[in-house]
Amino acid sequence: MMDNNETVKNTKADYREMVNNMGKKEFTLLKMQEYGFWPKDLPTPYERQNSETAEQYGKRQKLLKEYQKVIDQIAELYKEKGDINRELYKLKKEYDETWDYEKIRLDVSKKIMQESIARRAERKKQRELEKQRRSEAWQNKKANEIVFIGKGYSGLLRDMESNDEKLLAQQLPIIKTDKELAQFLGIEYKKLRFLIYHRDVVSVDHYHRYTIPKKKGGVRSIAAPKSTLKTVQKRILEEILSKFPVSNHAHGFLKGKSVVSGAAAHIKQPEVLINMDLEDFFPTITFERVRGMFKSFGYSGYIASLLAMICTYCERMPIEVRGKIKYVKTSHRILPQGSPASPMITNILCTKLDKRLSGLSSKFGFVYTRYADDMSFSLADKNTLLIANVKGQRSMKVNVDDIVSLNSGRFCGLISKIVSEEGFKINKHKTRFLRKNNRQCITGIVINNEQIGVPKKWIKTLRAAIYNAKKLKMSGNVPSKVINEISGMTAWIKSVNTERYKDIIDDAMEVINK
Repeated sequence: MMDNNETVKNTKADYREMVNNMGKKEFTLLKMQEYGFWPKDLPTPYERQNSETAEQYGKRQKLLKEYQKVIDQIAELYKEKGDINRELYKLKKEYDETWDYEKIRLDVSKKIMQESIARRAERKKQRELEKQRRSEAWQNKKANEIVFIGKGYSGLLRDMESNDEKLLAQQLPIIKTDKELAQFLGIEYKKLRFLIYHRDVVSVDHYHRYTIPKKKGGVRSIAAPKSTLKTVQKRILEEILSKFPVSNHAHGFLKGKSVVSGAAAHIKQPEVLINMDLEDFFPTITFERVRGMFKSFGYSGYIASLLAMICTYCERMPIEVRGKIKYVKTSHRILPQGSPASPMITNILCTKLDKRLSGLSSKFGFVYTRYADDMSFSLADKNTLLIANVKGQRSMKVNVDDIVSLNSGRFCGLISKIVSEEGFKINKHKTRFLRKNNRQCITGIVINNEQIGVPKKWIKTLRAAIYNAKKLKMSGNVPSKVINEISGMTAWIKSVNTERYKDIIDDAMEVINK
């Protein structure tokens, strides 16, 4: 008897497994064929009949699926009907001996209300559990990942997709997460979180702030990063920014280039020299522009945002609150002038500007260079401009100077248009038109002589300093401040033109060496 029971159990288990694998209908048809209820040579309802076309078979399969849906719906309705009948049976049994319908109504209403309250309590409990789960997951995410860097700056933190092929092609480090970024920068993860988080009001500022006087009045605000931030910015400069080629017309903050190379690129004694200045150059380069630059390299919006936060800052004002100094922001995040990464960022962002201005300059016969925010355009020969404008008709009675003035004005208008389209603005108060009879100077270098040089006033000042130092030497020791001043001025003219100023350099070195 036990053996028969065991056999039945095994058979049921096998059947259940076959039903799960094959499906209930297919299993039923298989058994019908085994027991002779369905001929084995006759196709099942789920197989294509011999007389059917492929289209007819497809339609029949579709109808069978619809039929099955209806069957399932009917089965569900019967199940609901069974539940209702069971509830009615319970009510009938409970109230079989009474005809007090009001009592029945009140009891049923009370029961329905209790069930409704229980359901609401259960749903509320589930919502609270889900809320707690989400809160815990969010707290855990915040503890292990940077998910917010400040109001107005976190918009692309969900963009985690980087262009690895582009990064590899440019030989840039592949960085996908904030922890990988911290490792790349060589700092602790918590230090990275501290550096990149923006607050409108802070107790500790990441920058040393000071001002330096401008040559023509006013002051220039400088924000020099503190040691940790400066090290991180240098790392970004060396491993990422320095790998990008910049325009040949840029001469600022580049190895092998200087104000001297920028001035030397122009022909000596040009017909016209136009100097222009980009207004609020560094403040014009915002967090969004820096982030877009890093994103164009191939980095995800997430990593580009973190890198941009490291490379930008906001101007702040110190305010005393309850005896403590707080630093309150007075601007959006912009490019700091004292950062080691800022100059290269400006050169990269101005690459298209330089390309467009150099193309325009060549069409008008000008030479173009840029040193940071100082742009210079020199016209080599007005006859070249004359030929370009009268199309070879040099016999016409044309005032050459008028043509130069007319085309220079048109040229400057086009420059202003290009500069505006590239997101900058020309400071009109600093635009200078210099003819041959003026002192033509580019970033402190005079070019309208046979050789480039410095202004005569500079040489007179240096000669006076050397003369006074020699007099002091005769009466006693020369103060170190005077020696340092002469050393700095001598180094400057030496870098500009050693051959031209050989005599004064020798006099200065005599004072310095003694």
